[in-house]
Amino acid sequence: MQRNWDVQEVRNGAVVLRVRSAMPARELLQQLLASKEQTRKVLARGGLRRQGVVLLGSDELLPSDDLELIFMAEEQTTASDGPVQVIYQDRLLMAVDKPAGILVHSDGTGPDTLTARVQALLLRMGTTATAQAVQRLDVGTSGLVLFSLTREFQPALDAQVAGHDMRKRYLAVVEGTSWPRDGELLRLDWPIGRDRHDAQRMRVGRGGKPSVTLVRVLSRQHGKTLLQAELQTGRRHQIRVHLAHAGHPIVGDTLYGGRRCGEGLMLHAWQERVVHPLTGETIELETQWPERFARMGFERP
Repeated sequence: MQRNWDVQEVRNGAVVLRVRSAMPARELLQQLLASKEQTRKVLARGGLRRQGVVLLGSDELLPSDDLELIFMAEEQTTASDGPVQVIYQDRLLMAVDKPAGILVHSDGTGPDTLTARVQALLLRMGTTATAQAVQRLDVGTSGLVLFSLTREFQPALDAQVAGHDMRKRYLAVVEGTSWPRDGELLRLDWPIGRDRHDAQRMRVGRGGKPSVTLVRVLSRQHGKTLLQAELQTGRRHQIRVHLAHAGHPIVGDTLYGGRRCGEGLMLHAWQERVVHPLTGETIELETQWPERFARMGFERP
């Protein structure tokens, strides 16, 4: 999509844009925010301004107009002090490396979540942003989690997730070594649906939704295999279900037949590619090699 704006400045609470092409204010906002609902809300609260004057949706924009998009001030959500390893940050996005064993969002059982830790970090930095996770990881899964820091650009990020435009690669240590030769790409495409007999589980079945996981062998040792898994669809527990159905459950994944492991569930969100919703820049994100994988003898290839 052609971007009809240039970013002049991004500051705490607002962004300044320069218009490239003549168009109504509403049209530019819909392109920018990828949401008619967010466009309506921004215009209703006077959040788009030209030289300090609040714009209506029907107001005509001209090339070289400078606009100020003011982000909505929100009440701060729950914050909880705890370590946060930041992979990437700007005024709109933050990516962090989630440790295994912590929830991304609260389930009501306690205040310590990854979101609460990120919120506490933002408060210490003196920003008014409110963190909203763009995707979730299971409590036992470690690795990359992307956060939106503005409500206005959340729909554009959600659209990337829904359209599977965010390329996301995982690392998994699985039971067994009987895979194709190292480096060969394997496509797992069994449909996945809910397990009617266990609400916690998903299962492969003809009534499930289409699901595709691309798997590549990185190394093998001691009866286990290190895999790279890339999601083409986003079903609940998709990698765990596909690998278990292939006869190679993830080490530590007792829900799907894996052996109990002192290092926990050996699944890690390693790399991610996202298009920045404001600038259009492609951002490549990667965590450090997970220490628990190294402790099991699996080093980065």
